[in-house]
Amino acid sequence: MLFARAVICGKVSTVWHALEPDLRTLLRRALNGEERLWKVWWFWGIPVGLATSALIVFAEMLRNAGWNGAGAGLDVLKLLVYLTWFGAAWRCSGNVVNRTWTGIARAAIALALGITALTA
Repeated sequence: MLFARAVICGKVSTVWHALEPDLRTLLRRALNGEERLWKVWWFWGIPVGLATSALIVFAEMLRNAGWNGAGAGLDVLKLLVYLTWFGAAWRCSGNVVNRTWTGIARAAIALALGITALTA
């Protein structure tokens, strides 16, 4: 919607102004629950998903090579990455225009946390 609004106004550059110029600021604000939910969900959630997928693959490769301890270590790292993102997204879930998204986000986080706990 932001992109569509920017194109309609003829100001495509305003899309880039919505992005946080300093990733450390985005991270700090997300962990403190001060950031908009959409930024935490998309700008942080997609890289977290990709990183944890890579951790899963590498952990299995290590286990297949006989390095079970190293695979377990990567599983722990995966859980820490997930829990950090889950916590940030939960704290930021109230920072929405439409309160319906707070409930949807929290339900998705709770479901994902349960699935992560069962598959860890």
